[in-house]
Amino acid sequence: MSVIQAHGSSIEQIKNYNSIATIKFLSIAEYIYEEGRDTIEPFSHSHQEYEFLIPVKTIPLIVYDKASYIGEVGYIYPVNPMVPHGLGLSLEHSHCYNITVNMDFLEKQKKILGYEGEYFYTRYDVPFGFFDTVHEFQNEFNKAEPNTFKLESLGKLIVSILIEEGLSKKVDNRRPEKKYHKNIKSVILYMAEHCSDKTLNIEMLAKMSGYSPTYFTKAFKGYMNDSPIVHLNKLRISEAKAMMISGEDSFTKIADSTGYRNLSTFTEAFKRVTGKTPSDYYNKFIKK
Repeated sequence: MSVIQAHGSSIEQIKNYNSIATIKFLSIAEYIYEEGRDTIEPFSHSHQEYEFLIPVKTIPLIVYDKASYIGEVGYIYPVNPMVPHGLGLSLEHSHCYNITVNMDFLEKQKKILGYEGEYFYTRYDVPFGFFDTVHEFQNEFNKAEPNTFKLESLGKLIVSILIEEGLSKKVDNRRPEKKYHKNIKSVILYMAEHCSDKTLNIEMLAKMSGYSPTYFTKAFKGYMNDSPIVHLNKLRISEAKAMMISGEDSFTKIADSTGYRNLSTFTEAFKRVTGKTPSDYYNKFIKK
């Protein structure tokens, strides 16, 4: 199986993947999109494979089972078989991993690990060292003569990690179908593109939507399940995580680059969103 088989040949955007490494039960696509490549337009689809989307840069809007989410850096977004999912907005800049796993294989691994019948209900943290295993898989696959046994062993390890991390917490964060969508998507896109602007405020965004501040807040929360301020902070913290992953270790610089007026405000917001201080998060999930 492969990413193309899972997503269907009708989705032409598949050609934009930077690399695809595939074995018989697992496919890992790394998508790095910069300027100069075609924009990926919004789409929705479903397939029989399990899928795990892992943003390395923020994805403004993911549609999953009729609800909308930010694709935040630092999380794995699992998709169960035959559940509609896709992009809610055009994607012009991105870096993410897309892992698809054969349904029968993953179900067998769930049974071996004691999770038979369990369902992936929610996103979850990317565990420390996970990308190292993924990169090892990619590097082995790209050798002139890859070791098939090593590839399959690494593939099984990746799937086991996805299962253990995703099903051990037993959290159900399913959301109701989105509401109040009129005029909100354009504001979400604007926020994604301008989240580092320190002058962003509710009055400005409400005016852009054509609603009063009170109704705008209600409509926004109906669509995203978060208030505009919570959403903005999630965007900024996601960008902060992306900067950490790319090698930036000055929290003062990260705070300024992501729209916070000072380090103290950034630290408070980071802890509200992640439950950890920037230094604790960096040391647990990123520091080599």
